[in-house]
Amino acid sequence: MSAILSADDLNDFISPGVACIKPVEVHNKPNRSKNNNNNNDLEIEIDNEGHVLEVTKESGATSRLQEAQISLADCLACSGCITSAEEVLVAQHSHKELLNAMNANKESEDKKVFVMSISHQSRASLAGALKLDVEKIDRLLIHLFTQVYGFAKVVGTGLGRKISIEQITSDLIKENEERQNGKLQDGQGPKLTSVCPGWVLYAEKTHPYILPRINNVKSPQQITGLILKKLTAAEYQISDSQVYHLSIMPCFDKKLEAARPEQSPGDEDDDSTSGSDQVKDVDCVITPKELIQMIQEENVDLDTLIKQVDQDTTSIETLYANYAPQNSYDANVYWLNEEGSSSGGYALQYLAHLHDKLYEQGKYQKDELKLEVVKGRNSDVYVMKLVHMGTKTVIGSAGVVNGFRNIQNLVRKLKPEDGKRGGSGAGRGGSTRRVIGGRGGGLAARRKARELAKRKTESNTDTDSSQQQDQSTAPVELADPSKCDFVEIMACPGGCINGGGQISAPTTTSTSSSMSASHLQKQWTQEIETLYNSIPSIKTNQTNLQNWVDQFLTHFQVDSNRLLRTRFNEVKKLENDENGAAAIALTSKW
Repeated sequence: MSAILSADDLNDFISPGVACIKPVEVHNKPNRSKNNNNNNDLEIEIDNEGHVLEVTKESGATSRLQEAQISLADCLACSGCITSAEEVLVAQHSHKELLNAMNANKESEDKKVFVMSISHQSRASLAGALKLDVEKIDRLLIHLFTQVYGFAKVVGTGLGRKISIEQITSDLIKENEERQNGKLQDGQGPKLTSVCPGWVLYAEKTHPYILPRINNVKSPQQITGLILKKLTAAEYQISDSQVYHLSIMPCFDKKLEAARPEQSPGDEDDDSTSGSDQVKDVDCVITPKELIQMIQEENVDLDTLIKQVDQDTTSIETLYANYAPQNSYDANVYWLNEEGSSSGGYALQYLAHLHDKLYEQGKYQKDELKLEVVKGRNSDVYVMKLVHMGTKTVIGSAGVVNGFRNIQNLVRKLKPEDGKRGGSGAGRGGSTRRVIGGRGGGLAARRKARELAKRKTESNTDTDSSQQQDQSTAPVELADPSKCDFVEIMACPGGCINGGGQISAPTTTSTSSSMSASHLQKQWTQEIETLYNSIPSIKTNQTNLQNWVDQFLTHFQVDSNRLLRTRFNEVKKLENDENGAAAIALTSKW
């Protein structure tokens, strides 16, 4: 585990259980003689090297017991602890494991080719920490990984994000058309994003009824991983397993996402593809914090590297092309941004694609539709509506919900009234009222009752003063993402730009001493977001991109589900202790 990961780094932390409840399978069979009717007494001993031995009292025969192991994938299948970024057992994805892999590769005869991808949020975080602009940080990263660490390819995750957005918006628009044509019942929405693994893991463990609502398109990290490995393996004429892919991400949860089993055609109900022999699209995930720590531990002179980068007159477009795999889509696209939130802009991009689709179909003129933004109770909740200016009809809507507290409020509203998994829940048809006011409302119903009582009290108290105010003042509309077509959900408050793995605000400046820690971090996040928004964005030709994806799938004989789709599984709590299952108490400090 990375030494820099602690509870202080986890945004909007939800206290976990302190017990690891993974069933312990009994693989060790007692060493018993056939002549004593299996009645030998056994003892457990620990030898000088710390190995656990099973000893037969009568004969003294010993056998070494297999050590119990809990992998990162096991954490995904466990309902024992829930956090916004799980701290337990992420050692498989750390900068030390990366260094071990690179050092082992130097001694190996079967050399691997190392490649790296980095998210736009991580680029912005590193740029802010090193006081560079994003283009210069790109130059520095390419130089560092290719010239110092010997990587063959360095790309951003922009291409993977564009492919992810195109598929998500295509799914949503298709569902809207089917609903309008009567093929789907109204009130089925909203659909929810799955690009945040912290949110997905939370849903799998605590709210399985919400899983049918989650769009199953993969995140940019995983799409980029498959593309990068396939193209690099083809270029170097090696197998996919000989390509080692490092991903630099703003969030520790991305380590867990990389550990999820990949989906192959027809394996929706088969876990046979989840074994250790499966080639992972991402071999290691580290965060900007861990990258800086690795650079410091390796005594890399960043000042010298920056001077070398400054002397390089190669254009940034040429550098991008030089270190992208052959036969890629436009190499620049890997590094380009999307308009919208600093988590990827999924909500805004849905409405932008819907606008363009309706215009292409001749249903509306471009200037007939406008975007309206409705704010929520806090800055981490808002709704965007595509509205027809003439009729004031809402053509489409998308919400943004960041932070677990806001996520909890959303999933409560979407809980089916009968409590069954996959119910229709709240949609634009207004079924939210039944959920809140019905038997399934629970905490949400009580909260609403308290708010109504408070408003009534305030109204009675302020009757005299309110009569003197302008009676024409309209009530302020608050955003309700549960009634949207689509909701972009991120576990961290502020979204991915404020991920737990991002570099924290510096505390050595003279102005920082007079600020609270929360205010300082908020100001710092705004600076990083400004850097993120400085990354150029460009509108990609959807037809050309889809043609390239189709050619990629055909050339490498990859099923589209393998590239684009993931799957979700309800994590059920253990109700009994069978086959030697045990609850192992962890002494981790939370």
